[in-house]
Amino acid sequence: MGEFRSAASTGLHYELRGNGPLLVCQPGGPGRPASYLDDLGGVARTLVLLDPRGSGGSAPAAGHSFAELADDLEELRRHLGVERLDLLGHSAGCWPVLAYAARHPDRVAHLVLLTPSRRPIPRGGDEPTQDELVKRWFSAEPWYPKAKAAWDADDMVGFSPLVYAADTPAVRAHAARDERSVDYPGFWSSVLDPADLAAVSVPVSIVAADRDVVTGLVAPHILASWLPTAAVTWLPDAGHFPWVTHPVITRDAIDLALSEPLV
Repeated sequence: MGEFRSAASTGLHYELRGNGPLLVCQPGGPGRPASYLDDLGGVARTLVLLDPRGSGGSAPAAGHSFAELADDLEELRRHLGVERLDLLGHSAGCWPVLAYAARHPDRVAHLVLLTPSRRPIPRGGDEPTQDELVKRWFSAEPWYPKAKAAWDADDMVGFSPLVYAADTPAVRAHAARDERSVDYPGFWSSVLDPADLAAVSVPVSIVAADRDVVTGLVAPHILASWLPTAAVTWLPDAGHFPWVTHPVITRDAIDLALSEPLV
């Protein structure tokens, strides 16, 4: 475990997990502590699991926009004493990571965007809605009626099979954990111009899942078009938390992404 000061001079907490070179992990939510990432399926790295402002062991701060969280990543880099960071963002956590890379492209070595949040990527004109994807992918599953009723009622634990693309004991246990997101007003108030990402020339891997109703099928390609060196890797039959249901292919995709030669 470790502590450092945020860009707002508040205390931030992180946990070290695993072995190997450092991989800084920005969780999603937004505002969820990083423990839900577990070991990402056994990635061959020492994961730096960062609790964002006000979550987990980290103190709250006045600002919570994703640009402000990007400032905290620079403070973490200085605290760790490294010249360049290998960075992974999950879901909404991809946006502080992207903002950091746009602002400090020379401080990033590898960038992994794991099932990135659909927001704020613009929608494609013929892109299916979440409800359409839910019906297309899961209506034949025996657990669908109950999960769809929970989806319509906004019962997050109840509709978890639709988000994880599976209903297993591991899914139910992970969905029921108490690492809930804190209220993050203003997280999406930041604006990231795609043109700002043109300077990001390091290896960028977008690891997407082909049954992920949160990200969808179009957003990863749009995001890749904003990044000069980005490649999209699709995880088959996986949902928004692929390390829970498909740990081996998730681990392998991340390990491969981090093995790309540096520019």
